[in-house]
Amino acid sequence: MDRKIETLRNIPIFSGLDNDELHYVQNIAIKRSYKKKAIVFLEGEEREAVFFIQSGILKAYKIDEDGNEQVISLLHDGDMFPHVGFFDASPYPATVEVVQDVELLVVLINDFEELVMQQPQIAIKVMKIMGKKILDLQQRVQDFISKDVTHRLVEVLIKLAKEQGIKNKEGISLQIPITNQDFANMVGTSRESINRILNQMKKNKLILTDRNGIFIYDLEKLQNFQ
Repeated sequence: MDRKIETLRNIPIFSGLDNDELHYVQNIAIKRSYKKKAIVFLEGEEREAVFFIQSGILKAYKIDEDGNEQVISLLHDGDMFPHVGFFDASPYPATVEVVQDVELLVVLINDFEELVMQQPQIAIKVMKIMGKKILDLQQRVQDFISKDVTHRLVEVLIKLAKEQGIKNKEGISLQIPITNQDFANMVGTSRESINRILNQMKKNKLILTDRNGIFIYDLEKLQNFQ
């Protein structure tokens, strides 16, 4: 199977498309590669495309009034960004930077608009899926911000472990170049607070950290950490 098709088939907003419709989208998808530290786009720039990740890791972040970076999310294989998708004319809502070398599929918004003029059923199917995803995201954000810092960090670690972790008989390895400041930005706290919580997790023998990343011994025990 063509790798473009395989990637597109695994993107949630295209999950309702049949093979012929996926091939229409494949025909307008462009492959691009970016190296670590590269900026894919900046917050506020005119939105020209939607991106789909074939491999690699990126981070989406905003800069607050004090000039601090606030990480919104880590993006990886199968993710789409920006999440507003094709049906909104607003600028890019955040800056996206490469954390690990990435390969992307890029669909220009103008090309997609031309496609759905010819194949309107694609727009209908995509909009239905996006509506459901937006409602789900709103609920997840509400649940996340209602919890304290420790619980938010635990949820981030568990999400990363499930999506990016490498399992072995001793636990799960997270080989992601993410700093304590990145974690602090993601959960809305200070680096000092993250240091304290991670050190307590290490004392409780829940995790191990080194230059290569984080090793989680037991996800269930980590889930119950308070």
